[in-house]
Amino acid sequence: MPIYINNYTIMNQRFYLTLVLVFAGIISILAQTTALVPYEGGYFVKNGEKWSEYRPAHKTGLWSEYKQYREDDTFFYVKNKKCRLAIPKLGKDKIFIDRNKNGKWEVVYNTIDVHHQCSEQAGLFYCYNDGRGREHNGYYVRGDNGTWREYAPGKLRGVWADFKQTGENCDYFIVESTKNIVYIPKKPELNFIIKPIGNTSSGGYTTKAIYDRSSAYDYNFNYEYHGTLTRKNKKYTAKGKGARISFDNKCNVQVAFDGKHYDYLYASVEIASLDGKTAVLITIDEDNKIWLLEGNARVDCKAICKNAYFLGGDSKEFAKIKELLALGTFRM
Repeated sequence: MPIYINNYTIMNQRFYLTLVLVFAGIISILAQTTALVPYEGGYFVKNGEKWSEYRPAHKTGLWSEYKQYREDDTFFYVKNKKCRLAIPKLGKDKIFIDRNKNGKWEVVYNTIDVHHQCSEQAGLFYCYNDGRGREHNGYYVRGDNGTWREYAPGKLRGVWADFKQTGENCDYFIVESTKNIVYIPKKPELNFIIKPIGNTSSGGYTTKAIYDRSSAYDYNFNYEYHGTLTRKNKKYTAKGKGARISFDNKCNVQVAFDGKHYDYLYASVEIASLDGKTAVLITIDEDNKIWLLEGNARVDCKAICKNAYFLGGDSKEFAKIKELLALGTFRM
């Protein structure tokens, strides 16, 4: 027996197929697989049902982990052995905690923003507000080898723009794309500066949050240039712009140049002599040492390069740490 399908039936089928596709799209939007939720003091990264929390100023690595057990229109709900958290889907809502898992929720953090996309795990995040509404907010991620990536989740899924670091000073990382030169602030009180290539005018973004271990160090030595020093003729050869040596009282030290950063634990900090000059010697081990001089520095670290030399530093920073060591007030 033949089956006849009229036009009405075909239209119905198309209508239901459209509904199914629309519904599937809504589900994919609601069931976000990744997210970045910065708050005052740290941030959460969502990767499927797994959530990771970082507090870079207090710890270089992972702070805590959680598993998502449900979500609604307003919050993601996560838990670990110690507590439960309600993490908002909109930046206007706060982050709540149920410390004893007994249903007594209280505010634990003030949310800074919510980005419903984050493919970078344990990144170094620099979040901004461009002043045109929440959907235009975004963030930069500092990677290795001088690479930077910008994400604007409200405008595009995936990377918005790629950048290469071309310099660094005490206040900014300087990065370039094919279209813009961007000054990315190291301190939350400074804002982003954007200069289109070939254009004298500049714009910028308001800084919302910075999550980078280097911004939390107690002592930061910034240099205008880096290069190498030949022992034979004592000549310095400049290779690039911008370098930094940062350390704290907890034995953490970081060396940064060429867009790369190297983290170590040092064994001692003391006043020493280098080529007849007073220096501050940071000893990591027998094969890895950092010499701070007035306005200059020498880095002898096998993992980086031998005889790296930094020039154009602030003499005041050197005088400050030298005085602390001389008085015995520098404590490890």
